[in-house]
Amino acid sequence: MLKTPSQEEFELEVLKDPTKEEELSDADASTQIQGHEEKPTSPSATRIWPATYVCTVVASGFLLLGFSMGFNSPVLSSLKSRTGYTSLQKTLDQDIFNFTFLIGLTLITPFSGYLTDRFGRKLSIILCCIPYTFGWLIVVLTVSTDGPAFRPLLYIGRFVVGVAAGWTSVCFNAYVAEVSPSRYRSTFIVLNGLMLTVGLFLAQLIGVYISYYWLAMIPLAFTVIFVLFSTTITETPRWLLIQGRKSDAVKTLAWFNGPKSNVGEEIQKLEEGISSEKLSVFDVFREFKNRSVYHPVILACFVTFFLELSGISAVIFNVEDIFKKGNVKSPGLTSSFATGGVQIVSSFIGIFTTFVFGRRTLLMISYSVASLSHAVMGVYEYLNNEPYCHPPDDPQCKSDLYPLAIVCVALFIASYSAGIAATSFPLLVELVPLRVRGVGIGLSLFVNGSIAAVIAGLFNSYEILVKPWGVFWTFSLTCFIAFWFVAVFIPETKGKSLEEIEHTFDKRR
Repeated sequence: MLKTPSQEEFELEVLKDPTKEEELSDADASTQIQGHEEKPTSPSATRIWPATYVCTVVASGFLLLGFSMGFNSPVLSSLKSRTGYTSLQKTLDQDIFNFTFLIGLTLITPFSGYLTDRFGRKLSIILCCIPYTFGWLIVVLTVSTDGPAFRPLLYIGRFVVGVAAGWTSVCFNAYVAEVSPSRYRSTFIVLNGLMLTVGLFLAQLIGVYISYYWLAMIPLAFTVIFVLFSTTITETPRWLLIQGRKSDAVKTLAWFNGPKSNVGEEIQKLEEGISSEKLSVFDVFREFKNRSVYHPVILACFVTFFLELSGISAVIFNVEDIFKKGNVKSPGLTSSFATGGVQIVSSFIGIFTTFVFGRRTLLMISYSVASLSHAVMGVYEYLNNEPYCHPPDDPQCKSDLYPLAIVCVALFIASYSAGIAATSFPLLVELVPLRVRGVGIGLSLFVNGSIAAVIAGLFNSYEILVKPWGVFWTFSLTCFIAFWFVAVFIPETKGKSLEEIEHTFDKRR
C-alpha cells in the first residue's frame, strides 16, 4: 500500500527524529495515525525488547522493597545485643522498629495513587528514591550515634524507608501494568514479585555476615545506581493520554511496538478505556450504595485482613530471633534460606497452582497448611521451653528436634507464597468492580498495612505475654478461621468474566 505524504512525514518525525515530534499538535497526531489504522497487526509484528528492558529496570527496583523488608530480621539481633538496655527496652526496640517501617508504608498507601497520577509513572519511580536515600542514610549514620539519640534516629530512618516502600509498591506496579503487552503482562508482574523475594533473601543472607549499618550501605548504593537506569525509561502511553499529550503517546507506542504496529488502533483502545474510567469523587462514593459494590469491597478487605492475620509479617521480620529462641543451629543462615530461599521457589510454584486450582480452593488449601504448620511449631516451642526447663535457659534440656522448627517455618512460607499471596492479590482485582477499583483496592490495602503494622509492632510484647507457643497457636487459630471464612463467603472466580463476578453479588445474600 502506498504511503501518503502525511504518513511519511509522521514516520520521519516520530520514528526517526523524535525531537521534531514536540512540534506536532494533538490534532495533527490524530490525523497522522490514520494510516496505521488500516494496517492489520499480527502478534509477531510487535517487538518485545523495549517493554522487556523498561520492565526489567523497574522490576530491579523491587529489590529495594524486598531488601527493606528483609532488613528487619538481622538488625533485631543487633538491637538485642546492645549494652545498657533493659529487657523491656530491647523488646520495645524490636516492636517499634518493626512498627515504624510498616506504619510508614501504610500511611503513604492512600496517597500513592494520587502522587503517581500527579507526577507521572516515570517521575514517581525516580522521586520515590529520594525517601529511600534519606531513610537509609539516617540508618547508616546511627553507627556514630550512641545514647538517647540512637533509637529515635533509627526509628525515623525506618519510617522514611517505609514511606518509600509504600510509594514503590504502587507506582512500580502501575508502570509495569501499563507498558507490558497484554500477553506478557502476567510474566512481567511475576518478575516484580520474584525480585522482591530475591531482595528479601539477600538482606537476610548478607545480614548474617556483616553489621546492620554496613548492610544499610548496600541499598543506599543500589538506590543511586537504580536512579541512573530509571532516567533511561520512557513514560507510559496511558498516562500521556490522560494528560492530553496524544502526540507523545503516539511516539512512545511507536517506540514500544515498532514501526509495523497498529499505533492508531492501540491509541483508540487506550482512549476508550480512559474515558470509561472517568468518574468524579462523588460518583465513586455514590456507587457504594449498591450491594454489588459494597459487598465485594468488604470481602476484599477481609481477604487482606486474614492475609496478615496468617502471621506473615511477624514471621518475616522476626524469623532469626524465632530460630534463636527455638535452639536452631546457625539461626541467621538458616532463616535466610527458610524464608527468602523458600519464597523464591514457592513464587514459581504459585504461577502454576493458580492455574491448576481455583482461587477459593487454593486459598482453603493454603490456610489449612498454614494453620497446621503454626500448630506444630507451637508444640515444638512448648516442648522446648519452660515446662521442662529449669531454669528456662538451661541448654541441657533444650529439644534436639530443631529441624522440625525449620520445616514448620518453611512450610508456612511456602503455603503463603504459593497459595495465600498468589491468590489473595488477584482476588482483589477480580472482586472489586472496575468503576470503584481504585478506591476499593486502596481501602483493602490500607487494612492490610494497618493490620501488618499492629501485628509486627506487638509481636515481641505479645510473645512475652502468652509465650512463644501461644503466639503460634494464635496464628494457627486465625488461619483456621480464615479457612472457614473463605469456604463460606468467597465465591469462586476462576474462569468467570469480571461482569459475571459482579453480577454474582447482585444475587448473593
